[in-house]
Amino acid sequence: MRFPRRHRETLNPVDQPAEAVFPTDKLSALRLGRPLVAEVEAGQPQYRAWIEIRPLRTDADDIARGEGWARNDDRRGFRLTHCEYVIERLDGWDYDIGSNELKRIIATDEASLFALLQDWGVAPERFTYPWNTDFPA
Repeated sequence: MRFPRRHRETLNPVDQPAEAVFPTDKLSALRLGRPLVAEVEAGQPQYRAWIEIRPLRTDADDIARGEGWARNDDRRGFRLTHCEYVIERLDGWDYDIGSNELKRIIATDEASLFALLQDWGVAPERFTYPWNTDFPA
């Protein structure tokens, strides 16, 4: 559903359709069950921090994967995790030693995901694929 221009400007991003809030390629990745990350400011200089959005998988996703395809689901839930990692350990196998999980929460749908991101102060366009970052997992 598209809103007239004058209404789009006054709506809260959470009240807009998902397609108007997240870049199309990233929204598609989430609906296909692929994670996204955004680097955020760390609390201490020896750390780097990320917020990870990990789509929740279901039995239907496992069946589709077994058949060689990814299931698109616009009613999927998400786990958001905010973690800090020690910079000097990011390149090794022990990247999680000294890491801090600051927040972990479940968003039951896209609307609650957008609300949580807004509460955390992270714009959806900041998210990218983990392999395009130094995200350690």
